[in-house]
Parts: sequence; structure tokens; C-alpha cells
Amino acid sequence: MKFRLILVILLVSIISSGCSSASNETIQYEVDPLSEANITVGYGDKDSFDFFYGNLFRSKYPNIEVTITNNVDEPDVFALTFDKYEEFLDEGKLYDLSNVITNDAFKLEGMNQDVIDLLRQSGRGKLYGLPPYFSNRALFYNKDLFDKYKIPYPTDGMTWEEVLQLAKRFPIEDGVSGLYTRSLGDLLSDMQLAKGLEKINIKDMKVTVNTDSYKKLFQTIVDANETQAINFFEHDGFAKNDPFITGQSAMFFGYYTYLNNNIYGVKQEQGEDLNLNWDVVTAPVDESNMEATPYFFIPMIFAVNAESQNVQAAWEFVKFVNSEEFAKVNSRTTTNNIPTRTDYVYNPEGKRLEAFYKNLNMNMGIKDFSKYNKIPSKFYGILDGIIESELKAVTVGAKSIDEALVSIEERGQQQLDQQLAEKTNEEKK
Repeated sequence: MKFRLILVILLVSIISSGCSSASNETIQYEVDPLSEANITVGYGDKDSFDFFYGNLFRSKYPNIEVTITNNVDEPDVFALTFDKYEEFLDEGKLYDLSNVITNDAFKLEGMNQDVIDLLRQSGRGKLYGLPPYFSNRALFYNKDLFDKYKIPYPTDGMTWEEVLQLAKRFPIEDGVSGLYTRSLGDLLSDMQLAKGLEKINIKDMKVTVNTDSYKKLFQTIVDANETQAINFFEHDGFAKNDPFITGQSAMFFGYYTYLNNNIYGVKQEQGEDLNLNWDVVTAPVDESNMEATPYFFIPMIFAVNAESQNVQAAWEFVKFVNSEEFAKVNSRTTTNNIPTRTDYVYNPEGKRLEAFYKNLNMNMGIKDFSKYNKIPSKFYGILDGIIESELKAVTVGAKSIDEALVSIEERGQQQLDQQLAEKTNEEKK
């Protein structure tokens, strides 16, 4: 196997600029610098792969030919969701990266250790894959609006109830709402996650929302709506008309991708005309579990196939897309997700973006989501629609909260039974 290592000028400049001090734990796989190889990567879309990973990898390794395949069982490199990662671990399909751990070259030290620890925990102490990115949510707030109305800024670790109390202090008569949320149902889902509530009892396949916990949650949301602490703005979908962007809302709870798709996108379009003095604090929590991180997720984990005949070249790919040099190249522009090497988060304005990744509690991250596969995927959208309609009925006085909860269970159960029956019939064909 022979190939020449050719670096593009950008990568040369990055490597020559030096790296951080050596780590106690690093990963390296010895490979002949003159080798040629062919590898396959199980990634859905070639254009997307090339844009995010392939073009940079080929610049450094021009003699390693990379082919994208949709055959999820046979590529040299897997691109996995966290659920699939755990499934493939159990099936013994992943190559143990501990086999290539040495004391130089690839540094684990610069990667977010909470994320790495989560993968180790799943691998029973060993690493079988690495994620270039992860994601989480945080509470965005408009500093100028808080200053104007002399309201204290939100802080890390606030409960949802505290956030809503803060939102109530903004004068809706001035055309400013405290918290922008896309729907009542969205807010319910956000608060439900923080409280660790389930809408469905998976064991019995029963919709279960007619409980004291949900009744209290409904009451909190209805009260916030009545006082106009939360508002729902209808706009044309363009980021520039987003209520938080336009200064009509003091707070917005969103994923890291909101930076790329909304704030930075509008900033690029409007330049200095965008007057938005913003910052972020950590996601709201529930007082019963102040350390929970229920909104965290890993979108993709790259892992080497244990049956690969090209382990060396496959590892070179996994190593490269998780390397400092790759992270440094991408740090010059915004990304949809958070680089696992958080030293290279794109942050030109010096905001508190560590709110997205400080003190991640991985107990929520390793929650077993495989059990939800038993539920037909389209049922969740149906149930969300039912909940939204019943919440609206309560807010306009057409129903009591008790009546709405009973109706959600009845309507939801009818739909769940129907969807399960259809799924069973489909599987028999």
C-alpha cells in the first residue's frame, strides 16, 4: 500500500503553527506515509460528506480513495447515531480504538471529556468511535431589552419556573414578550424533558399524561400564556423576521444551530445594520434534577468496522476528522453543531458559548432510546398535534385542564392503537 502525504497550504500552515502540549493519553496508528488505499464510508449523501469531511481529507490524503456507500453493514468506516453506535457495540461490529492508543500524535486531551466519557461508558471503559461534533441547547437573551426595563439577566442553572417568572416582567404593551416559543406544545416538550416526564408508558403501550405532574405543568404554561409572558409570533419563516432577532422577544431557547441558521446568518446578510446585543446561559433545569442535561445529543459518531480489511486507512480518516487540524480549519466559520474540540468553537464576538457545553451531565445522554423504536415514528407528530390542540382549547376557556388531559389520553391512545396495528400488519407482509 503506497501513498504520498500532500497537505494543502492551509493545513500546512496549521500544522507548522504548532500544537498544544503533549497529552497523557493520545491515539495514533502507524501507517506507511507512501501507502495507497481504498476505503468506504457509510454516509448517506456524497455531496454533504464531501462538503463537511471528504474534501479536506482528500487534500491531506490524496492517495486514499474514499467511496460513499449506503450499505450500512459493510463500510470500512461507520457514521452512526448514538443509538446505532450502542447497537453495533452490542453486536461486536466496531473496532476497539484502544488497540491503537499510544503516547503521541492524536490528542484526546483537547476533546470535551464529558463526551468522551460518555462513549467510554457505553464501551465499558473502551473507545470504539469518536464524534467530531455534538449539540446542546441554551437560553439566548437580549441584553439591551433586559437593560432597558431594568430586569436582571438570566443566569446559569435557572429552573423553567424562574425563567417564566423573569419573562412575565416584560411589558407586552410595548410590543415585547419575555420568551418567544414556537408553540405551546414546544414549550411543554421542553419543560417535560427537564422534568424527566414521559408521555407514553412503553411497557404497557399506554398514553399517560393524566397525572398530577402533567396537570401542574399544564397549569404553569397556561398561567404564563395568560400573563403574556410567552408569545407566539407568526412570521414568514425568514431568519431576519425571527422575533428574537428583531428585538420583539427578550429570550429564546434553542439549539446551537440557531447561531448558524439565524444569528450569524442574519449578521452576514445585514452586517452592522443588525442591532442585536445577545448572550447565552445554560439551559433551564428542573429543581428535582439541577444537574440534568436532557437536551444534549451526538449527531454522528465515526467508527472503524471491526471486519474492515483497511483498518489503517479507515483509522486515518476517523483520526483526521476528529483532529486538532480539522477543528482548526473549521473554526474559521460557523458550524451547525459544537466541535468536540471546544477550544475551536467559532466565537468572533466573545460570547459565553461555554454555556452549551459546561458541566454536561451524561446520565441523561446514555438514556436508552432504543425502546422508543417500538412506537411508530409518525405517532409522535400525531400526539404532538393532539396536545397542541388541547392546550389551545384550555387557553381559550373551551376546556379545563382536567378535561384536556383526559382527552389527550383518549385521543392519543386511539391513534397509538391504530398505528401499532398498522405497523404489525406491515411487518407481516
